[in-house]
Amino acid sequence: MKRPLYAAAGVALLAVAGWMIYQALYGSLVFFILPSEYTQSPGQFEDRRIRLGGIVVNDSVVFEDDSLRLTFLISDSLQSLPVTHYGAPPELFREGMGVVVEGSFKEGGFASDNLLVRHTEVYHPDGKPIDNEALRRALY
Repeated sequence: MKRPLYAAAGVALLAVAGWMIYQALYGSLVFFILPSEYTQSPGQFEDRRIRLGGIVVNDSVVFEDDSLRLTFLISDSLQSLPVTHYGAPPELFREGMGVVVEGSFKEGGFASDNLLVRHTEVYHPDGKPIDNEALRRALY
């Protein structure tokens, strides 16, 4: 008589533990996307922490010394999105360089709280279109 009760309690305990693990893992996921992936379905990425990768568009960088506000466009050659980041940019940050910004989408742009610069040998600024798959591999 007690055996089914213990089995039911064990199953309930496992279900609750599984649900808690799922919630913890899902809450800590950070999706990696390119600007063109965002523009295809922007609603999918609302209220989520995102890593957005791409190339800093030439002549788009504006840095305000007094507020440490950095704005620029990030592109994957198909789409460009505006990015706002507060804080001094990394020393290697420059136009035409591959970057990954972490944050969330707000008011038509991307609000970054983490800016990562990664040197890659995939992209050469010679006017040719960017290979999105090569860019994705280089930024991971």
